[in-house]
Amino acid sequence: MVRLFPIAAIAAIAIASPVFAKMLTFRATLTGTAAPTITGSPARGTATIKVDTRSKRVSVDLDVTGVTLDQLADALVAKPIGPVHFHEYRGPDDVELVLPLPYGSDYRATENGFHVTMRDYDYDAGAKLVNTGTTFEEFVNGLRGGRIVLNVHTDKFPDGEISGKAMPR
Repeated sequence: MVRLFPIAAIAAIAIASPVFAKMLTFRATLTGTAAPTITGSPARGTATIKVDTRSKRVSVDLDVTGVTLDQLADALVAKPIGPVHFHEYRGPDDVELVLPLPYGSDYRATENGFHVTMRDYDYDAGAKLVNTGTTFEEFVNGLRGGRIVLNVHTDKFPDGEISGKAMPR
């Protein structure tokens, strides 16, 4: 019985952990034919988003066809925030940019578009770039609730050419 006490104590501490750290996976299908981005663009995209709740880091794999790197919004490419962002849609008139994907070596051209691979992106550092008030926990809750949208901004459509809701996978 005495030997079981340390095991029980360790299990109790693990269960009482406030966050139950784990990796969450979401998927987004981006188009220009569904709200909030109704542009009529034939471009398409798919993204896998992984969120580590312990380290507060986000990983993104985004494939886009029909938009090339040179078509991305020049004004945003030149800024630290880049042309691809996560926005939270709380209501029709309540939208906030919460996490940018800065332009750089994580973006690469593909035959018919481009690919973005970001690994272990620090949410707090990214959110600071846009001065969002959205905490990491609120971001995760927004992802779980289907309120987070991934948006690709181009020169032709500065407000976003294609977008898609991140949905639990």
